[in-house]
Amino acid sequence: MTEKIPIEISLHPLAWKVLREQYHHDGKAVDVGHGWLYSMIVQGLERQHIFTPRRDLSRFPKGMVKGHLYIYYEDFLRYGRYMRLPRQANISRVIYRMERERICRLVATLHVATGIERNKIMRQILQETDLTEDEMSFEALKKYYQRNYRQKEENIMLLMKELKV
Repeated sequence: MTEKIPIEISLHPLAWKVLREQYHHDGKAVDVGHGWLYSMIVQGLERQHIFTPRRDLSRFPKGMVKGHLYIYYEDFLRYGRYMRLPRQANISRVIYRMERERICRLVATLHVATGIERNKIMRQILQETDLTEDEMSFEALKKYYQRNYRQKEENIMLLMKELKV
């Protein structure tokens, strides 16, 4: 079996929550396996710690949380164990957007299927998944949904009518 070593990385609190729930977490670090996310992490690794210039720090999202991820020892030897802050932010953004899309698809489907108000469904999902305002804001989710999912609701309705026939 190949040995794994932990690396330190800063991600959004929601990204850490998703990683801990969807991947193996042994209390020390999260093991993301060997899929697309692992490839994205390995692509961002560097051999030596390079500090991010002050001008780039202003673009770095606030409220990032440090944690540990496992990488294979061979990848550590080949690529290194450090990652610049903008690359960490990109990984965090990808995970955050995927979770936001998942929640919006669920809200749209439940709204079309049951007719319950969108806001009630959103609040219920946020409560059931124990998401705090720091992890995902209700207002930000609501605004994103209004901009991107109103048209998709009509597509879901048409699909459901086709399935009933």
